[in-house]
Amino acid sequence: METVNIKINGKDYAVEKGITVLEAARYAGIDIPTLCYLKDINEIGACRVCVVDVKGSHKLVTSCNTPVQPGMEVRTNTPRAREARRTNIELIMS
Repeated sequence: METVNIKINGKDYAVEKGITVLEAARYAGIDIPTLCYLKDINEIGACRVCVVDVKGSHKLVTSCNTPVQPGMEVRTNTPRAREARRTNIELIMS
């Protein structure tokens, strides 16, 4: 099993290469809110609830279909990510 080193909320983790940010967060014991648990990313349709900040990225990324990259720094609980989740949940539920 090949691993990559990433940071999640400031802590270092060695995770399996090829997994998604959502899977890496779950491995680290971090719960990222999501409305879907589908494995096939083509079926997900980007519900945009499991959004996270990635250092250096200007856009929020969907953690359920974004693969981890070596050196990636993920922040799951920034104000920007929380607001996006809240807004998207409201849109989805309306």
